[in-house]
Amino acid sequence: MANSPSHRSPASSTSAGRDSGSLSHSRDRHDPPSSTSADAVANPVPVETLVEHLLAAKRSLSSITAVLRANEIATDARQAHEEAVVLYAETQFLQHAISEQLALLLKVRRGLKRTYDAGKRDFKNLVKTMDATNEKLQETMAMLKNTTVESVFRPPGEERRNLMDFVDEKSVHVMVEALKQSLGELQSIQTSFDGDLLRFDDDLRALKKTITASPLPRIPSDSSAYDPIPELLGSLVDHSHCMAQLLTSLTKHFDLCVTAVRTTEGGAALARRRAAEVMQSQGGDGVSISGVIADQESHMPDLDPITSQDRADMLEIVVSDASEVDSVIQELNERLQAMEEEFSAMTQQTEQIKAAFLGTLDAFNTLEEMGGRMASYIASEAEFLQRWEDERYTIYNKLGEMDDLRDFYEKYSNAYDNLILEVERRRMVEDKITSIWKKAKDNVDKLMENDRREREGFRQDIGEFIPTDLWPGMDGGMKRWELVAVDDGTAEDDASGGQRSTPALDRSVVDAARDRLDRSQQR
Repeated sequence: MANSPSHRSPASSTSAGRDSGSLSHSRDRHDPPSSTSADAVANPVPVETLVEHLLAAKRSLSSITAVLRANEIATDARQAHEEAVVLYAETQFLQHAISEQLALLLKVRRGLKRTYDAGKRDFKNLVKTMDATNEKLQETMAMLKNTTVESVFRPPGEERRNLMDFVDEKSVHVMVEALKQSLGELQSIQTSFDGDLLRFDDDLRALKKTITASPLPRIPSDSSAYDPIPELLGSLVDHSHCMAQLLTSLTKHFDLCVTAVRTTEGGAALARRRAAEVMQSQGGDGVSISGVIADQESHMPDLDPITSQDRADMLEIVVSDASEVDSVIQELNERLQAMEEEFSAMTQQTEQIKAAFLGTLDAFNTLEEMGGRMASYIASEAEFLQRWEDERYTIYNKLGEMDDLRDFYEKYSNAYDNLILEVERRRMVEDKITSIWKKAKDNVDKLMENDRREREGFRQDIGEFIPTDLWPGMDGGMKRWELVAVDDGTAEDDASGGQRSTPALDRSVVDAARDRLDRSQQR
């Protein structure tokens, strides 16, 4: 067992183990005898020494348990490698499929988010539009409330009233409340859709968490923590092969020791006796006699001696190999220890792959469950859009009604100003008519006075010469005319106690109404 090396790393021991650690008896028996062989002939090995080598060789064969364990490890490593390769491929396939589905889910989520954000922007615009419309309506209503109806238009003694007192303000409050209710409905629609988005996000987070919980080990080139599984497997197989070779060399050494003892006079008997002593001293746990020299051979004579040269060569090999038995056993143990460590490292990696596979299965199941809810998420978007559009249509109708009402109120205010101007126009016409009638009455009165004087002169001059029965109406007075205002039931008492059909307004009131109308026409 020349130059048996100490334990090496998996990379180095694989190549070196095959060349070293094998016993030297593997060399050709027909090699020319060396000086050592000549010395062996001159100085034969004592039979006691040969028996000790035999017993040591027999004990070394117990290393078969290490070789069996090495074979078991190599077999388990192959199975683990095959399983890991399959699981790694399946995990990669599933993770790729899950990644594609996750990308689609994120795309759907972004689409839902755009819809939701568009709804929020539309809601803000609606609120601004509603506030602006309501503000204009309230300004118009405030203008009506600040416009006091002139007392000349109302019955005497009535409390002062404004233009707003003559319209139904309740309709405005009803309209505003309806808009508030519609806004609340929009918020409810948003909240419902937002809840669906939150549940969607929870599903996505759960899926991502499941994916990242058991990551697949990175490729070997990206990791320096462990050797790649194929390299570990190759090292384990090499270790197992080398250990089998070492065990074979130990077996051959044992067989050669048996031959050496049997070809030595008294060797077999001494071997059986020493084996029995060992068993007795160790309580039966020592070397079996039958394992050294078969019991059935105990009554057979020793083998005939071989030639001196062959025996010398054999003894040289036995003695040389005997010195290497311990180093071979040590190498077997060191290789087994290295295999245990490498198999542990390999097992750790394969367990990571199994965990990644199981985690990927969990992620796939989570994805499958999430897929069952996708229809509801997509349907929630369609429902949101439909309900939003319906409520939006209702709101804009209400806003249109508010604009119409504001327009009516503005026209109502303008109509009142026009009423003031109309009253002033009527008063002016009435005053003109009154002036005309007054002038006409004065002229008529003058004509009638002249006519009276002419009649009186006529009677004095010639009246006594005309018989009275000639024209009975000759002494009658002139026919009289009176201008009387016709009351159609709408006449009003003026300040002097008379009646007027049109009330008189202060000049400032008329001018203010005219200014308001001018400003309204300029808008």
